[in-house]
Amino acid sequence: MQGSKRLISGRGKFAVYELRVATGRDPVTGKYGQVSRRWPGYASDDPEVTTAAKALAKLVKELEDNRSGRTAGVGITVDQLLTKWLKQITSEGRSPTTLREYRRLIDKRISPALGHVLARKVTALELDEFYQGLTDEGLAPASVRQVHAILRAGFRQAVKWKFLASNPATDASPPKLVSKTVTAPTVAEVQAMIQAAESDDPDMATLIALAAVTGARRGELCGLRWGDVDWTGHTLTIERSVATMGRKQLVTKDTKTHAARRLALDTFGEETLKRHLLVMEDRAVDLGISITPDSPIFTYDLVRPIAPDTVSHYVRSIATKVGVNTHLHALRHFAATELIGAGHDVRTVAGRLGHRDASVTLKVYSHALPERDRDAAAALGKALTPG
Repeated sequence: MQGSKRLISGRGKFAVYELRVATGRDPVTGKYGQVSRRWPGYASDDPEVTTAAKALAKLVKELEDNRSGRTAGVGITVDQLLTKWLKQITSEGRSPTTLREYRRLIDKRISPALGHVLARKVTALELDEFYQGLTDEGLAPASVRQVHAILRAGFRQAVKWKFLASNPATDASPPKLVSKTVTAPTVAEVQAMIQAAESDDPDMATLIALAAVTGARRGELCGLRWGDVDWTGHTLTIERSVATMGRKQLVTKDTKTHAARRLALDTFGEETLKRHLLVMEDRAVDLGISITPDSPIFTYDLVRPIAPDTVSHYVRSIATKVGVNTHLHALRHFAATELIGAGHDVRTVAGRLGHRDASVTLKVYSHALPERDRDAAAALGKALTPG
């Protein structure tokens, strides 16, 4: 690339230059162009004239690097781009379970349809037709939007790498997400599940009970250790989560929000854990080992935590056994709706559930608020009633 500088006005330290560089034909758009910038510098008779010259050289190098990057992106396919993007976000410390889900969606949904297409050839129209095809296959709007999020992030990174001039996913239109009212089991149904599990698998009975009183996610429950229980302060700290990777390998990671939270334990929750600890201590004697603060709370061999998938399958089966149509995550809904229904404010509920933003709690559990609204109306009316 060739560049030039031209004195526009002034002299000495008040001089202003125009820096101009002919960029030639863009390898992606095919258009010819030039770039010009104004630069305050020094008159040519000044010994520091190299200031403007250095600025021009820097601009030329910047544009050449930009062009080099875009040239590198000319032949890259969607598959190749997403592979590089996955490697990038892996180095940034993205959650292993998130990466696994991204890889699954890329392999199963994106690669068969778009993997071979040159990234620079993808258009918003092509993406919309792709999304419509996924919808026609029966994929839920939420899943289609996950696919869209992957493509949007991958193309956004391609723009940063100068592979693309723009992000085609920005103008694409994935299906709208229709919010569904969450359904939670009743108190009687949760009690029936706990009682049935007591005679079938006491360990799971404890887990179901703790899930109902804490609203913790399944990975967080599996990641609990005895050191997380503060018997004196009557609290339970949740600071990690267990996830299943390939070939049923368990990995321990941060919570979904990457933040620990401390939950108060009531008498029911604390007594449930104490009974479970006695069972674990008897099991430890039989195995010839000891319970330590790092020992998992929910474990069959006192070494490995119970796998999250195992927990989900068991809760579904025990619910079916007692005639309840529910699942493990619904116990989280149970905790939230019971708390809101009892009059606890949304921010407190959000903190207990581990929602970073209380607006998420409000959006998901807004169906539980009408009863509280009726109570509020009655309270206001009572306050204004004469006598």
